Amino acid sequence: MDKEEFFTEDVLADKIYDRAVIRKLLSHVLRYKTSGLLSVFIVLITTVLFLLCPYLFGYAIDHGISKGDTALLYKTAFAILGIETLRLLLVVVQSYNIQAIGQKVMLDIRMELFRHVQSLPVSFFDKNPVGRVVTRLTNDIAAIGELFSAGVIVVIGDIFIIIGIFVAMIMLNWKLAIITLSVFPIIVIIALWFGKHMKSSFREIRRKLASINAYLNENITGMKVIQLFNREKRNYAKFDAINDDYLKEQVKYIRYFAIFQPAINMVNALAVGLVIWYGAARYMHGFLTLGVLVSFLAYIHDLFDPIRDIVEKYNIFQGAMASSERVFGLMEEPAEIDYAISNPAREVPLKDFKGEIEFQNIWFAYHKNDYVLKDISFHIKPGQSVALVGVTGSGKTSIASILTRLYETQKGTILLDRIDIRNIEKTGLRYVVGLVSQDVFLFAGTLRDNITLFNPMSDTKVLETIEVLGLMPFIDRMPGGLDMEIAERGANLSVGERQFISLSRIILYDPQVIILDEATSSMDTISEVLIQNALLKATRDRTSIFIAHRLSTILHCDKIIVLSRGEKVEEGSHEELLRFGGLYSQLYKMYIKENLIEHG
Repeated sequence: MDKEEFFTEDVLADKIYDRAVIRKLLSHVLRYKTSGLLSVFIVLITTVLFLLCPYLFGYAIDHGISKGDTALLYKTAFAILGIETLRLLLVVVQSYNIQAIGQKVMLDIRMELFRHVQSLPVSFFDKNPVGRVVTRLTNDIAAIGELFSAGVIVVIGDIFIIIGIFVAMIMLNWKLAIITLSVFPIIVIIALWFGKHMKSSFREIRRKLASINAYLNENITGMKVIQLFNREKRNYAKFDAINDDYLKEQVKYIRYFAIFQPAINMVNALAVGLVIWYGAARYMHGFLTLGVLVSFLAYIHDLFDPIRDIVEKYNIFQGAMASSERVFGLMEEPAEIDYAISNPAREVPLKDFKGEIEFQNIWFAYHKNDYVLKDISFHIKPGQSVALVGVTGSGKTSIASILTRLYETQKGTILLDRIDIRNIEKTGLRYVVGLVSQDVFLFAGTLRDNITLFNPMSDTKVLETIEVLGLMPFIDRMPGGLDMEIAERGANLSVGERQFISLSRIILYDPQVIILDEATSSMDTISEVLIQNALLKATRDRTSIFIAHRLSTILHCDKIIVLSRGEKVEEGSHEELLRFGGLYSQLYKMYIKENLIEHG
């Protein structure tokens, strides 16, 4: 995939098949080599049994009916019954086996993809709709599973049947066999035409299905905004257009399929007509027995079923190939840099980190050279509390993002206890540096699950932490206490309650550095007081960075760093900055004025 293209564009190579993709698929199948070999063995046995029945029909006509041998007819009938019964039992075993292979391969690929998605950088999710990623993990992997459970082994069986029928025909009468084979060029032309058009159609269907999923995910997630701004009709019209595109592509696929089936049936009828025309003439002149002619007609009937099946399975193959390209394309997306380092520069036990932070001439941009942080330098001593102040868009949250390495800097160095954070595994770094975001994400589950993040932890320890922070009033007003069920994204909680969970979560996580990004924004007065007191307790003896618009929350900080348009413009204590009379002094005067107006 071209690095300049977003993953959302679904750009795929225009090839019938991709060897690299097929090799990757086979690598997953070969994990179940024994089951695969068993399936191939069963296919061989069932093919032989399948080919015996038409031959026995002809044999019964020539040696039983023609000669009036009733005993031979009974033996042949029982033989055919036994063969079909055995074949039926083998088909049942085969169906179970190939379905099991398909499900296991699908499970392996989905788990591998999910593991990789978890390692992708946040910048990837900034550019790619969640709905498209979900489509890769669901629809596309289901298409790959269908390939293995209903495609590959079945097609191998069909190929064996076709080859077996040709061999049987040649053994019975090579001239009739050549007559039958004369229609094959027509079948090849039809199959190539069908395959060419189905490939592009299948890719479009998958692409448009991903668009539907992405749009649905966005709209359902943002339903509150849609309803508040009366966007229902416009969004319905847009969804109708996306849905209509998907419908048109599906109709196109059905049209191709509607042409294919009658075309194959016409070729089948042509083959039967040619065999009857030539075979009947040979029979009337005594060069061919009636039993051989009947066997040939039975073989022709059986020949076109696997041919139809192979061409129909071609669409499954194309769908699986298109899905495989997307799935493996997502797997090739680069994971977070230094997510795990084999030989870190210095392995330090987490508790030994003191929390000293130093930014040295940091430049950072989300997109190419559009820098949001420009030549930022500052030093924070262990245990010191520092506030980042500035108007919206000044770069405060970006500092938190690069310190936790959610994003990578373009220039400069960040040191943690004098170690370049690029030489610390990200998993280890995020144990040391914790972030309380202004946008608290909550999972569906109990209050306990959301505080502990599903880690095994006693209720006593959880409640002790909450008690120490002085946040028990939040627990007391929640029905069920720690067992209270939290709705998806915390829809049944207030802003203060969500922030309470976030703060309790980070204290139990116990990092040496805490970053608090707008921790008390949009909060009622009582909740703000409780959270503020909890913050003071939580950050005691820890290095802490406060990001806030409300200056009342940062007056206690040891140092304040003022940012403007991505640059550091001032640094000092609250009193020093007021005496300096710069941007911070102006912001503080505005804050005092707003408070006076608010309290009238």
